[in-house]
Amino acid sequence: MRSRVTQEDIAKELGLSINTVSLALKDSNRIHEETRFKVQQVAKKLNYIPNSIARSLVQKKTNIIGFVLPKITNTIHMEAAQHIERKLLANGYNMMLMTTDSDKNYEAQALDILLSRQVDGIFLFPTNKENQEKMKSIRDANCPIVLLSGGEFELSCDSVYMNQQVGAYKLTKHLAKLGHRHIAFMYGGALNTEKFKGYTKALEENNVEFKQEFVIPVQNLGYEQGYHGASVLFKRGPVSAIIASSDYLALGALRWCREQGLRVPEDVAIVGFDDLEAARYAEVALTTVAYQVDKLTTHAVDLLVRLISSKKKISLSKPVRIEIEPSLVIRESCGGMK
Repeated sequence: MRSRVTQEDIAKELGLSINTVSLALKDSNRIHEETRFKVQQVAKKLNYIPNSIARSLVQKKTNIIGFVLPKITNTIHMEAAQHIERKLLANGYNMMLMTTDSDKNYEAQALDILLSRQVDGIFLFPTNKENQEKMKSIRDANCPIVLLSGGEFELSCDSVYMNQQVGAYKLTKHLAKLGHRHIAFMYGGALNTEKFKGYTKALEENNVEFKQEFVIPVQNLGYEQGYHGASVLFKRGPVSAIIASSDYLALGALRWCREQGLRVPEDVAIVGFDDLEAARYAEVALTTVAYQVDKLTTHAVDLLVRLISSKKKISLSKPVRIEIEPSLVIRESCGGMK
């Protein structure tokens, strides 16, 4: 196996000291411009790649940020990861991605691995409250950790998150104002308590009766589960509107309704969450709540970089909580009552 080119190889090629080569590669003004140019040209010719491990030992920084998310199949999470990676690169950082499959044990393991790699900071979409002591201990150890959801958990960590309760409240209130009085709530996986709170709060404030039979749990957030959930829901009684906790669920429900001859929105209104591209171009464009990925990731990266650069011990400061209000995107799928 061919060994990697080192600064020593460049020095031998040019008859220079290793220190001179090192400074020239850093474009230091202490080295004459002509020498810098020669060193950089030889480095390029020899395909020299800087040793980031050695550099991190000197600088006491790895310039690597860990990113932990539940599932790579979640469109919003992956979009957030892509946005964050681009923003981190612009700030001189690389990203190391870990997934947890929404499992608390995998989440704890991922955090341990990132700490063992001496990352400069961590972004996390928390699965639940189970690992909150570990998250707090990471912050107390002066490793910046920024949560990208979990505003409902009241965790003692810095966080930037969408207010999902407000999003569900806006959807439910909009449907109630249109005259709907039989509004169902469909969710995938574990109950999202914040969305559910927003749903029930809007029902109460708009004098719409809450019916437990109109709360439909399904296995996860996919199209198939939305399709199945709709078939279950309509066996329980007359429904005029469906709030789905994801656009995928809503689009699955939309497909089932259309196949049963139910017109959307004339016979039933269907709304979702996240404002995915598929929602915009569905056969009936979907009313939804926009998850403002760019805004969230911009605030998150700014916060993490600021925490890394801070001279103060992180645990001595009160956790920063930045709440982003989602916007309601009204399209064709939520017409008024006949």
